Amino acid sequence: MTVSVHPRAVALLLLLAATGCAGTQPQPSAPRTAAGPAASAEARKLILPFDSYAQSDADLLTISSAEDVLMGPCMRAQGLAWKTLPRTSGEDADPPNRRRYGVIEPEVARRYGYHPPPDPPAVARHKADEKKRDAALGPRERRAAYGTDGVGGCWKKAHARLEQRIPESAESLFNDLNLRLFDRSQRDAGVVRAVRAWSACMRRAGWHYATPAQASDAPGWNDSPRVTARETKVAEADVRCKQQTHLVSTWAAAETRMQRAALVRHAEALEALETGFTRWLVNARAVLSTT
Repeated sequence: MTVSVHPRAVALLLLLAATGCAGTQPQPSAPRTAAGPAASAEARKLILPFDSYAQSDADLLTISSAEDVLMGPCMRAQGLAWKTLPRTSGEDADPPNRRRYGVIEPEVARRYGYHPPPDPPAVARHKADEKKRDAALGPRERRAAYGTDGVGGCWKKAHARLEQRIPESAESLFNDLNLRLFDRSQRDAGVVRAVRAWSACMRRAGWHYATPAQASDAPGWNDSPRVTARETKVAEADVRCKQQTHLVSTWAAAETRMQRAALVRHAEALEALETGFTRWLVNARAVLSTT
């Protein structure tokens, strides 16, 4: 899945698409010195049924901004200053499935290989502002803001004020379904055929990988922040072969079928989840609209 705003915000949304790429190992970030290419039309059109039941990167930024605003009075009540960060709408945040099936964009492959591209400008600014402010906090301010464990203090109070109770069983179910169906989709007959065709295409290009995950997790680049020429060549071939074999559309279609069936089977629980997240976002927007 995808954006990282404040780690406290991300940690509390465990169901944000844990299957954010086709690989199985964490990938280091590319150097964040320049803005990466905007998400392609293909990446933005890659929408799955479950996306309606998880909050977007832009939503998370809205919630983070509202929590930030609410922390101000709490800190001042303790005689401490609090610098509220500039707000961002996250309008340029990455779409939810940009890397769900690995690298799929030619420009991203050419510039970054299998490394994630830099954060979009608004997200990068938010993270930089937050890092600068938090670095300036003294021990007393830090404890008051975040508690001794990083998820307490005024932040915890702000979070509790915004959050609508969401049944833990619904969260657990959603997470389980999201991961399980992603895994099952890889065994779909159409996806298996497309992956085989992709592998054959890669062999013709001079690269020998059985699956996209094998390519993205290959030794030599996942353990280094540096993007090598070999990595970009493999990634570019990977993208071309995905396009030629229609692997991404085939895979997304398989997941779409499975997710739609799951939504019917678990309609009541997932509707409760969606309602809770909607209320959370409405509460955040209400806070921001009054300040």
